[in-house]
Amino acid sequence: MDSPFGRLRTPLAAPRMWTAVVDGLEITVTAKPVRHLRLVVHPDGRIRASVPLRATRRTVDEFLSERAGWAKAQRERLLAIGQARQLTNGSTVALWGDEIPLSVVSGRSGGRLTADGFRVFIPDPTDIDAIEAAIKALHRRETKAVLPDLVEKWSAELGVSPTRVTLRSMRTRWGSCTPTTKAIRINPELAARHPRCLSYVVLHEITHLIEPGHGPGFIAVMDAHLPNWRAVRAELRRSSAS
Repeated sequence: MDSPFGRLRTPLAAPRMWTAVVDGLEITVTAKPVRHLRLVVHPDGRIRASVPLRATRRTVDEFLSERAGWAKAQRERLLAIGQARQLTNGSTVALWGDEIPLSVVSGRSGGRLTADGFRVFIPDPTDIDAIEAAIKALHRRETKAVLPDLVEKWSAELGVSPTRVTLRSMRTRWGSCTPTTKAIRINPELAARHPRCLSYVVLHEITHLIEPGHGPGFIAVMDAHLPNWRAVRAELRRSSAS
């Protein structure tokens, strides 16, 4: 059986670069000496994938199909920013699944939540980069504030605890872990999504401390502790990581 990328079980061979069309998206795929498959959306809308030299056509096919929804959302977001980077009074900021009013005033750099929304203080109220930095800082603070309780909750239920939990901005992942050291990393932009998304990602990564892969064992643990995890995963895939 053939796929848009060639015969499913044929290892990748020359040429090392080609263009794949998935769900209407043109993706430049490059096979090179890397360990993992990676998809990147550039600010100008270009989408590029890096895949290991020994990856099969089936693996590339499934990876691109699985990530197409994320790539489309990320591309639309980046193009919108490029066309009109408007973060001014009257704009909104995503926080825990809601859109809260943004106000920008002249002052020392910083930002704080108020009863009326999120207020950003910067020397130049037209400095979009500074406003975006304040929003990222808000998401980091919010995630950091609630993360310990979620880690404690899922660690207690699964009977395993991470040795280290850190916040890390990631372009293509909401979370990651290293099972050998039991360290997990969480994307602070999850604070822009509904709280159930952060809870799911924390559970997902702690589950990997027991089941490194995504096989039957992993699925069984997720089903037992968060029966609706597939719906939350789909919700995240429709959105985008930074």
